[in-house]
Amino acid sequence: MSLAGYGKIIRPMNAGVSGVTAGIAYFIAGGTQPLFSVLLFFIVLVICGAGNVLNDYFDLEIDKVNRPDRPIPSGKVSPKVAVVWAGVLFAAGLAAACFTNVWCLGIALINVVILIVYAAKFKGIPFLGNLSVAYLSGSIFLFGGFLVGPESFLVMLPLFAITFFGTLARELLKDAEDIEGDRLGGAGTLPMQIGVRKTAGLAVIFVLCAVLSSFVPFLTWGVVYLVLIGVVDAFILLVTLRALKFDTPKELTASNCTTYLKYGMFAALFVFLLMEILAVFL
Repeated sequence: MSLAGYGKIIRPMNAGVSGVTAGIAYFIAGGTQPLFSVLLFFIVLVICGAGNVLNDYFDLEIDKVNRPDRPIPSGKVSPKVAVVWAGVLFAAGLAAACFTNVWCLGIALINVVILIVYAAKFKGIPFLGNLSVAYLSGSIFLFGGFLVGPESFLVMLPLFAITFFGTLARELLKDAEDIEGDRLGGAGTLPMQIGVRKTAGLAVIFVLCAVLSSFVPFLTWGVVYLVLIGVVDAFILLVTLRALKFDTPKELTASNCTTYLKYGMFAALFVFLLMEILAVFL
């Protein structure tokens, strides 16, 4: 076992970006207290990290094929200790959420339940697992905004929709890449049933929904936002359309479409942050 493994298993980059997103959402909703954004960052970081640990625990057999370098299959973290580590992280996140408000605490509790059920059950149900991940990703904007108050819902809703549909598209493509490992591990995913090309077609539809949702904040942020998000939208759409060319998981993986789609979603988050900064100083 390795101490570094306990850091790696929470996927700190992934969980950290989620935490930063919650802080950005707080400021977009009109929050003004930097310490509250730090609190949100910590809560989301540890709860997302706990979810990642549980995913690795339940995905052990699949990861032996798809990702043998992950901490559990590589032997850096034992399965039993991983479950304890996840419990500690969940407890820390919920304890910290008690210092927010009833709305944020409610979202945190719901998301912890979904993370546990997803890892144990939903992931093996075609499409339901993808929907769960998409909701969890989008809910970060609701979580950060609700610290300001429930009146932030309409402000956060377009950002939730953009993230929900973009994540849903990416999750489907990731499942298409992992068909062989999932089959050996006994998992059941939508791409295993409909194939890579049809999965890519669905991903394109969901990306188009994300693009349409991304136009709504124009009413608040104006033309500059529309130009910047338009560039990001074009990149995300082109990357997803490229996936339509492939018939096999290996071809899709070699294309790095899911990686580029992740970069596009990070770029959209940067645009949101930039527009909020401009709104404060201009």
